[in-house]
Amino acid sequence: MENPSNANNEPRPMSAPSGPPPPPAYGAYQHPNGPYQQPGTFPPQPKRTLSRTVIIAIAAGAAVVLAAATVGLVFLFTPAKDGGTAATTYFQALVDGDAKKALSVSDPGVPENEAVLLQDNVYKEAGQHIDGFRILESKGEYVRAEVTQNGRTQENILMMTKSPDGEWKVGAKNFQKIRLSSNRPVKTFTVNGVDVAAPESGSSLTGSQLLLPAFPGEYKLGISGDKYTTVEEKKALVSIDRRISDTSETLKVLPSQLLLDETKALLQKKRDACIASAPATTTQSFSSGCSGFNLYQSRPTRNVKWTIDQEPTFTLSLSKDVWYIQSEDKGKATVSYEVNRGNEATPKWEPHVEVREARVSGEIQIVDGKATLKDN
Repeated sequence: MENPSNANNEPRPMSAPSGPPPPPAYGAYQHPNGPYQQPGTFPPQPKRTLSRTVIIAIAAGAAVVLAAATVGLVFLFTPAKDGGTAATTYFQALVDGDAKKALSVSDPGVPENEAVLLQDNVYKEAGQHIDGFRILESKGEYVRAEVTQNGRTQENILMMTKSPDGEWKVGAKNFQKIRLSSNRPVKTFTVNGVDVAAPESGSSLTGSQLLLPAFPGEYKLGISGDKYTTVEEKKALVSIDRRISDTSETLKVLPSQLLLDETKALLQKKRDACIASAPATTTQSFSSGCSGFNLYQSRPTRNVKWTIDQEPTFTLSLSKDVWYIQSEDKGKATVSYEVNRGNEATPKWEPHVEVREARVSGEIQIVDGKATLKDN
């Protein structure tokens, strides 16, 4: 159909179609109340602002986190106001027999070489550890506690000390001590089987004596370091209500079984030699070192023969570096001989038999680490 012309012979413009505009291309954004946008373009976005309520909530949360962190730091780095915590750790370690833990919160106030009894290898073998405890009051450097040992309860006051970095520790005044002493110089003491060096001569400690700190408990005392000596084992109780152990007796040094056996062998050897030589006079018996085989005869004798019927027993007593042989139970010996009842020109030999008490005597000296016999 042709488009009719107007009066001027110009073509008439076509009228715009009525109705809504065509839909936008796929993917183009169109605001529902805004003007039409060409496909591929986006309207300007409005700036978003946080509401006052949200801002306040965030600020409050940050303040809570900061406060918690501050409290944690204060708790971590601020020293305890008193020694209660350290005292609790100390007592619990003693109940558990854990010397290492107890020592970690303690200041015994002695050099390391004098803290030998505060070690695990000694304390684990001790008896009568404390059975329990209860902290009654903790105020500054004083901690009052109720402590039980071997079924007996005692109220104690721990005096605490504070280290330069503010850490509380059980002070030196709380440590009881064990006294180690012997009646003769020794090389080494033992406590629960652990060697403890005895003071050397010239030390400020007189003789073989030591005074060492120890935790509450019962300890076995002895000596070591010398094959020829021993002691009768004793026990020392470090009580919760005493500053010094209740064992005041000294360890008595005794001959070891080895020394007794060697002494017996030396005496046997000497006796056999005396019997073989059979001294005929008292003078001969003493000059030959056979003082136990002397004959109390003023007249000449001959054909002397000794027989040991019952062995004597003996003990050894130490004085300085010499062990003295002392008869304990008397033995029995028979001696037979002939005695001249006549004279030298006309001798008259008569048989004679005597039953004598057999005794032993002499000295044992240790020479170059070996026992030797010196007859009296």
